[in-house]
Amino acid sequence: MKTQPLLIEIGIEEIPAGLAEKLQNNLVTAVDRLLKANGIELNSDSWTHACTPRRILVHSNDCPAKQPDRDETIWGPPEKVAFDADGKPTRAAEGFAKKSGLSIDDFSLEDKGDGKARYMQAVVHKAGRDVTDILGEALPDILRKLPSPKQMKWNDGETRDDAFIRPVRWIVARLGDAVIPFSYAGVSSGIESRGHRISGSVGELDLNDPITWLAEQKVMAKREDRINHINNAMQTLCQTEGLKVVADDELVEEVADLTEWPVPLLAEFGSDYLRLPEEAIRITLKAHQRCFVTHDSAGNISNKFIAVANIESKDVSKVAEGNARVVNARLADAAFYFDRDPSETLDARVEKLNSVTFQEGLGMVGDQVRRMRSFVLDSAKAIGADADAAQRAAYLCKSDLTTGLVYEFPELQGYMGGVYARMNGEPEVVAQAIAEHYQPAGAEDDLPDSPEARAIAIAERIDKLLGYFHLGRIPTASADPFGLRRAAIGLIRLLADTTQPVEMTLDQVINEAAKQWNQQRVTIAIQDETKQQVRAFIIERLLGQSDALGFSKTSMDAAVNSSETRPLYREALIARHLMGFESSEEGQAIAAANKRIANILKKAKSVPSVVETALFSEAAEQALFDALLEAEAGFSGAVSSGPFEASISPALAELAKLRGPVDQFFDDVMVMAEDEKVRGNRLALLSRLRTLFLNLADISRL
Repeated sequence: MKTQPLLIEIGIEEIPAGLAEKLQNNLVTAVDRLLKANGIELNSDSWTHACTPRRILVHSNDCPAKQPDRDETIWGPPEKVAFDADGKPTRAAEGFAKKSGLSIDDFSLEDKGDGKARYMQAVVHKAGRDVTDILGEALPDILRKLPSPKQMKWNDGETRDDAFIRPVRWIVARLGDAVIPFSYAGVSSGIESRGHRISGSVGELDLNDPITWLAEQKVMAKREDRINHINNAMQTLCQTEGLKVVADDELVEEVADLTEWPVPLLAEFGSDYLRLPEEAIRITLKAHQRCFVTHDSAGNISNKFIAVANIESKDVSKVAEGNARVVNARLADAAFYFDRDPSETLDARVEKLNSVTFQEGLGMVGDQVRRMRSFVLDSAKAIGADADAAQRAAYLCKSDLTTGLVYEFPELQGYMGGVYARMNGEPEVVAQAIAEHYQPAGAEDDLPDSPEARAIAIAERIDKLLGYFHLGRIPTASADPFGLRRAAIGLIRLLADTTQPVEMTLDQVINEAAKQWNQQRVTIAIQDETKQQVRAFIIERLLGQSDALGFSKTSMDAAVNSSETRPLYREALIARHLMGFESSEEGQAIAAANKRIANILKKAKSVPSVVETALFSEAAEQALFDALLEAEAGFSGAVSSGPFEASISPALAELAKLRGPVDQFFDDVMVMAEDEKVRGNRLALLSRLRTLFLNLADISRL
């Protein structure tokens, strides 16, 4: 079938960073799904998609003009309903035929392959529709349903319901030479696009190569091209000056999302501001001007920075001066607070936290600090932290919230606390713990280096989860305004990390934190139901993060559902070993047997606690029991000798030895025997077998 180019571009007002790519991907998916639903399968390699702050674009060179013809089978009522005893069509048959636009003679009686009954059936040949008509009818609804965090409405009258993330200004929609006819939000589809807002022009968007046409109009349409260009251009700028740009992939992506024609350029701020801590300079430039800091050849921060313009300027120096003027003003603010804040020590600022709201209904930040301090004092040994240093750091860790610099630049909280702690003469271990306790800030952020910081980080995250769950502020599928998922993921990474083991179970962490709530000025009792909700929420996040943490979802599900209560890092070690086990032939066979055993025991009304060998009547029963005794001894020896991680493989090997006896048992023995005592004894044998496996993991979940 002859194919031709398909081109759709939605032109919009500038949208926030991070959203254009999602819109682009969702539009491609929706159009591709629509075509497939209509029998049109495009090669996945034929799709080109692009996005900028002002447009989302999808293109394919491989779209047919018409939907393929097809035969459609129509099924009607069964024979006994469609025809009377004399074989004449009933009113039901005639009504169905009329509704289908057919006559009774067009139908035959056929069965549906099950041989049970015959039904009215007709095969109707349907000619394929023009793809322009299919797309024209569907695209308004596709645009209306594209997911976005917020929608805008900007027109009155008939198009009032056509919302979008930002106002739509133009629409290009073509299939070959034909325009795909539709309107959305008062804008009709056509062939004309717009280039760069200042450097480009209005014109017909090239049907065969829209990316090149847009480049000629000073629009770098592909997001990955802008990212690569920004990185390469910054490297070139730095090389000429003997500098090195400080890597910040997040900022590069943000700038790429805010520009259509990115032009990196060098500027410089006043060298006297180099007395500020480097992170304060970096955050100031990043958060308020989206600029990049650089290092000199010695690795020290330079007063030269990189800004990214959205246009090629005739006078780059003026653009650089404009950016420098704004950056200098922001750094002047930072320097003012940096000079003033140390006049009051962190210790002296602690009392002010009693006037800083933690969350309405949960008291003040001062209350939170007291809970965290008590938690780390009680838990320091299990976390491997120095108790005195940890509790001192916990006591001071939120004091920087009352400083001018952190108030003005919230992104510096924690970091500036560490800086001010050093200036106040606090021990380095305390300063480091304060600086690191917000880590990890995300799923890929570094964990704190110091155990003292980890203790505070654990305390803060579990305290936050318990508090917000107590208020009923539980995240939904679409909303998590208080960052509770991020808090749970951070807690999981801290507890599951095997490089600095935390010797506390998840339940111990939850219970210890819940206990602290009774020690604040306004007592809040964390109920058991809340603790259970928090535990379930954390486990759900744990299973969802399994790949990122280095194990499969099924292996961790098996580990955390064992009969043993272990620290999370030990569950992680078991889960990683189970990954190899579950993919092995022995592992799959043992897992299948465990599923069978679990189902049998679940259905049993009662199971005796003792296995009586005198009731064995089959050789396979005795063989399984003997193998079980041997495996129990071997398993016990494996887990009681040497480091925990080293014991997992030998323990699994002991369990794997049971494969043969278990298979033979199920081949030769009827578990649910008629004799009640024999049946109960066989159930007791299976229960004891399952108990052994559950000491390590619930293998039935693999």
